[in-house]
Amino acid sequence: MSIFNDGSQSKEESRRTILAVVLSTVIVGVGFMLQNVFFPPAPQSAQSTAQTTQQLGETAGPPPPAATVVADPFAPTTTVSTAQAAATAPAAVQTPPVEAPVAKTTYTVETDLLKVVLSNSGGDIVSLQLKEHKDKEGYVDLIVPGEKGSQGISLAFGAPGSPTVGELMNVSWLDTDRKTIQFSRVFYARSSEGGELKPFTYRKTYTFRNGEYLFGMAIGLEGENGAQIPLNSNGTAYTLSVGPQIGPRFDHLSKNADYRKYILEVEGKKKTEMPKAGNLQVIKERPSWGSMTGKYFSFIAIPELPFASFSYLQGQDSLIKQTNTMYLSRPAISSSAQTDKYYFYFGPRTNAHLAKYEYADKNSFGLSSMKLEDVVERSNLLGWLETILKFMLNISYKLIPNYGVAIILVTIFIKVLFYPLTKKSSVSTARMQELQPKLQELQAKYKGNPQKLNQEMAEFYKRENYNPMSGCLPMLIQFPLFIAMYNLFNNHFDLRGASFIAGWINDLSLPESIVNFGSFRLPILGWNDLRALPIIYLASQLLYGKFTQSPQGGQNAGQMKLMMYGMPIMFFFILYDVPSGLLLYWIVSNLLTIAQQVVIKDLLKKHKLTPAKAPAPASGPMRNAGRTSVRAGGESATQDDLGEKVKNWLEKKAAGMDGKSSASTRKPGSSKGDKGEASSGKKAGGKR
Repeated sequence: MSIFNDGSQSKEESRRTILAVVLSTVIVGVGFMLQNVFFPPAPQSAQSTAQTTQQLGETAGPPPPAATVVADPFAPTTTVSTAQAAATAPAAVQTPPVEAPVAKTTYTVETDLLKVVLSNSGGDIVSLQLKEHKDKEGYVDLIVPGEKGSQGISLAFGAPGSPTVGELMNVSWLDTDRKTIQFSRVFYARSSEGGELKPFTYRKTYTFRNGEYLFGMAIGLEGENGAQIPLNSNGTAYTLSVGPQIGPRFDHLSKNADYRKYILEVEGKKKTEMPKAGNLQVIKERPSWGSMTGKYFSFIAIPELPFASFSYLQGQDSLIKQTNTMYLSRPAISSSAQTDKYYFYFGPRTNAHLAKYEYADKNSFGLSSMKLEDVVERSNLLGWLETILKFMLNISYKLIPNYGVAIILVTIFIKVLFYPLTKKSSVSTARMQELQPKLQELQAKYKGNPQKLNQEMAEFYKRENYNPMSGCLPMLIQFPLFIAMYNLFNNHFDLRGASFIAGWINDLSLPESIVNFGSFRLPILGWNDLRALPIIYLASQLLYGKFTQSPQGGQNAGQMKLMMYGMPIMFFFILYDVPSGLLLYWIVSNLLTIAQQVVIKDLLKKHKLTPAKAPAPASGPMRNAGRTSVRAGGESATQDDLGEKVKNWLEKKAAGMDGKSSASTRKPGSSKGDKGEASSGKKAGGKR
């Protein structure tokens, strides 16, 4: 029979075909109606659906069944025997209880160091408190909420700027200690525009452990029935974000009291990025880790594999003055199941806590060679000096457990150590005052010839055995010490929260305040506090200048006055908001220097500086003009005295040689006459 219908088919067969099609349609339609009546889909907010559909076509599906819960991805792997496996088989099939999402709820995880609050809305961290560190409101919270709330490790399907997942998630605890928690839910997404919606399961698992500021987080994605995960938005599967700001809380970032910067580890080298307002900064390299850090605390994100793209954004917020958000973008996934592991550090910016991640046996996650200590602020050039000063500060603190007193003790020790240099500088200044009249004569004489003036002044200093740099050298030697002290007191973590005088200087790491103006700020300056230490510093610096600066005349007088009064006033404004510990050091240092100057001037008065006798000029009226010698009582003769003795000795020797030569050239018979002249000379001398 031909496979083509030639019209010979009976009418009865046609009726049967039509009836079968109609019945099939009715059965399918009734089936869908019954499914909607007895098995309705989970409700979904219109806002959530609109947001996710706008990006990739994701829609939240019904909560996944309990069987989809997976074990802790960070649990240590162990090898067991067959007998042990058989003995534990019943426990292996047990599944943790799942809390179905009914309303927005928070869950708290506590370790000995952290108190973490998580929300079932997206599985985000809404608070992360450090139990060993406090600020004015309680425990330091490193998740600072903005006008849109907190976004502690939020996830968005797509690139930075995509809407974050905010749907209510299923929640399950994966351990009896309640330190490992998992959030999960089924989502739908289109693999391409206009394509079919495909379901996938999203899991977010946190693992916290005692003794660690670092914790693990795993992102699990699984397509249904082995289907490929439909997440690809311009090459990005999802983006993790931390923001809008890390703590501690602040009124404003003054750079001296606190700041924010980004530090990355790229191919084993430290790279620092300063935030720029308004624009998303994308890091081209693939760092092994990236951090958003403040003065004392850091957030560090460590992907298990360096596949993530890092980017940063600084902006403004109505609740906080400045926002800083960090993004980690994961490339598109081409498999049916994927689990990405991350480690996050929220904690102090100290070597003591970060060095443990260099050795696998020092931390409970087995991390090694991470170089997390690169986030610690240090001076490459003067780091060794800062280490010595920090050691001295800690020793002083052990003697008297008050860091304010410890700063004073270290300052006293340093000033005593450098007293010989200070004395030398003061003596040099006094010597310079004695030489000033002759220097002014030279300046007046060679006023129109600068080259000749410089030459004569150099010769003058050489004759006087005086080095014009001798007064500056002691200060130059102490300058690196000052820089190291500045860095130490500005960054030393132990000074944070350390009180000196209760009720006034309550925190040496912050500026002190005696009057707060509330919301009012002084125009232009922006100050809203009246501080006592900067005023005391200004007074001590002016007094310091009065005791240490020598009086000057002529053209230099104006410059000296500018230095004496202008510089302290300028530094008053610069240092107004610096940590009180730094100002305490500077004030004590000024007062000790003033005391040393009083002692040195008293010594110079007792041992009056006297000018030595000037020898006869060798040639020219100005050759040896103004030759003086500064000596204290009891000191040995100067080089000028030794030169005079040598010169006198040479003159005597020369006179003796002249006498001999004249005697040898006299004529014979003249000696008697000479003797007569000599004898008459003696008589004449006797008569005088």
